[in-house]
Amino acid sequence: MLLVWWVIDIVSHMARLGGTTRLDGRGRLVLPIEVRRRLGLRPGDELKISEEADGVLRVESRRAAARSLIGSAGRASGSVVKELREERRRQAAAEDHEAERGTG
Repeated sequence: MLLVWWVIDIVSHMARLGGTTRLDGRGRLVLPIEVRRRLGLRPGDELKISEEADGVLRVESRRAAARSLIGSAGRASGSVVKELREERRRQAAAEDHEAERGTG
């Protein structure tokens, strides 16, 4: 069995969790209940596992990964809804124009 050291550092101002767990013969790793509760993990949740440059394994929930992406694309310069409406109006006008050409 492989012994795995786990550390959870959620946010710098929050307490850090650490401890050990074992990898079983089938390659399964059990996260301690404290970690699952703290991260809000439930059976069936999908986790992303990646190896950092220093060999540390990073385990991240899809929810946390999604949260980390919020704002990464920057702010929209205008209203997305307004842009979609304007685009649809242009499409409708083009469709009307095409229909008029086909019947004339």
